[in-house]
Amino acid sequence: MSTIVIILAVMLTCSIVAGCFFWYAMRHRPPLAKPLPFISPPHRKLTDEERAAVERYVESLAKNGASILPGGTSATPVKLTLNSQSSNVYPVTRAITRYGLSTDEPHKWRYYLDAVEVHLPPLWEQYIADENYVELIKTQTIPLVISLNGHSLTSYAFEQRALPPMVRPLAPNASIRKEEGENIELLNVRKETLEEYSLSRPDGTREAVVIGSALLMFFISLLAPALLMPWLITAGIAMIAVSCWFLYRRPTEKDLREIHCLRGAPKRWGLFGESNQGQISNISLGIIDLIYPPHWQPYVAHDLGQTTEVDIYLNCQVVRQGRFLSLQDEVRNFPIQRWRKNLVLACGSLLVLLLLVSWIPLSMPIKLSMAWIKGTESIKVTAVDDLQKISLRVGDSLHVTGSGMCSVPANYQSNRSYAFMPFDCSAIYWNNAAPLPQPQSEIIDKATALQLTTNQQLHPQTSTDPKLNPQLATAIQKSGMILLDDFSDLVLKTQDLCSQPQDCVRLKNALVNLGNAKDWETLIGRANSGALNGMNVLLRPVSAEALENLVNTATSSFFYRETHRAAEALNSPPPGGFLILSDEGRQLVSQPQPPVSLFDYNAPEQWSELQRLSSMLLHTPFNASGIITSITTDANGTQHVALHNEPDAISLWRYLGTSLLLLIVSIILVANSLLTLKRIHRNRTRLVEIQRYYEHCFNHSLTSIQAVRPLF
Repeated sequence: MSTIVIILAVMLTCSIVAGCFFWYAMRHRPPLAKPLPFISPPHRKLTDEERAAVERYVESLAKNGASILPGGTSATPVKLTLNSQSSNVYPVTRAITRYGLSTDEPHKWRYYLDAVEVHLPPLWEQYIADENYVELIKTQTIPLVISLNGHSLTSYAFEQRALPPMVRPLAPNASIRKEEGENIELLNVRKETLEEYSLSRPDGTREAVVIGSALLMFFISLLAPALLMPWLITAGIAMIAVSCWFLYRRPTEKDLREIHCLRGAPKRWGLFGESNQGQISNISLGIIDLIYPPHWQPYVAHDLGQTTEVDIYLNCQVVRQGRFLSLQDEVRNFPIQRWRKNLVLACGSLLVLLLLVSWIPLSMPIKLSMAWIKGTESIKVTAVDDLQKISLRVGDSLHVTGSGMCSVPANYQSNRSYAFMPFDCSAIYWNNAAPLPQPQSEIIDKATALQLTTNQQLHPQTSTDPKLNPQLATAIQKSGMILLDDFSDLVLKTQDLCSQPQDCVRLKNALVNLGNAKDWETLIGRANSGALNGMNVLLRPVSAEALENLVNTATSSFFYRETHRAAEALNSPPPGGFLILSDEGRQLVSQPQPPVSLFDYNAPEQWSELQRLSSMLLHTPFNASGIITSITTDANGTQHVALHNEPDAISLWRYLGTSLLLLIVSIILVANSLLTLKRIHRNRTRLVEIQRYYEHCFNHSLTSIQAVRPLF
């Protein structure tokens, strides 16, 4: 069993490590590892000739100081990684869009297929058409075009010593828009701010799922074997730590994207541009098609035709324009309300809370945890007076040694077995009062007397009866008959026990028939007057057996009834003192347990067993120890002290862990439920507030201009 547990622990650890490594690798993979949106599944492998041409082209870029990094910067040239991805050639039919800035430096043109930047060899710009058949491969940075409209790198002019300066294409059908004399000034290139980064940052749903899984792992650790418990807890803590780090970490310089700050006059071009991108109206800055946030559409017209500063990403997404439009200001003044992670955390904590409530008893962990926080004491007593002087608290360790009475419950629990029925020795009354007397009953004495006289007459101990003639006794014995030699005593003892008319009806009728009387009252009158003295009744064996059964049946009901009454009478202990009880049902006495339960005996034996148990348990030594879990006082002034067996170290840690997990998931549930509702509401009103803010800014600006204009 231990080997299986160790194997499971090792497998769990390896799975967690592999998952964390995969997560980290996916978060820090290079840009080209992401799938390209326009690539269809069919592709072919790169041939050896094409691979050699690609390597020669990359080497030529390095020799001439160029690279295939985004933006065409003069960084360290990248080496082509000939892995499984770079060995695949993907055919694409798309329009090519060129992005250029008005600078004096050559080779500042950048080319896009849809929204993905690709590297196009400089000499191929003249071959660009409206629709281009392109073959490309993936590199560490951006896709590299190895074939354009039938022109391949295998026939590229590698013998040129330097790359020629870029010129605008003269082909009339090229899909690159002409500059048309518009000048764009590049002010600077900066990294996006934290507010701008937060717009594209993941919303934390994945991290919230991992945290919920960690909480579930904590719950499993409470039920798992002790050997797996520390591994599960460590794995859960690691998962939460990594998730929180991803949630709240500040982005590095590598994570922040570049933003180009431009200056120019935005113009509306209608449907002239190649990449409409689903905008309501196509606005361009020079040759750059600008992509605006949807909620900016009513306000971008204010800057049309005017020299304006525009900040854009490399994919032409606008993040700031003019004086008022700014995504950074929006996030600063109207924070983003990401509520999905709060919803996931609330659902995960609710699931763990339901599992805790339904699978694990929470009363003991909560009590012990509260007691551990308040502080506990160890108490040992051997006298009632000493215990009365001590102020007991829940969580204290109590050791009691003394002599007391086992309790007799008023109601027995069906899910428990009572070894000393009707006594419950898991609860001991301990006080200074005198012990209760043993059960006594006159009815039991009368029933016993009736049984005794019946047995003596039907089963005599000697074969000769001094009241009979020896010859008659011998003749009766030979005939097999049974003689009742004191019929009057049998009648009187029956009347003494069954004094009520409804008692022992069948037995009375049988005795009336045997005595040849008219009714029971007549038979009793004759017995009381002495008319039955010396009267002998001769019975056949069958009749004698029937009479004995009638007597046993009649007396059994009295035995049962009196036994129950005596047991109920024992449930009246003296007031005051203590009731020391075990909430686990553990026996607090060392007396030997009876082999048979009380009510499994026959009627006469039940009374005898009750007396035996009473003599032993009404005043018996006991020894109780454990942690106090409850202290109450009943109407008689008896203080009920419930004890729980002192847990071992593992059980104690499970109790504390259960309470801590219950507290954590409750806080997470309440906090994230409130945050979810709050953020959903604010998310609904955020765009309205942003538009109201822009309306105020632009209307206030227009009002100020109109108020100043008449003065000039």
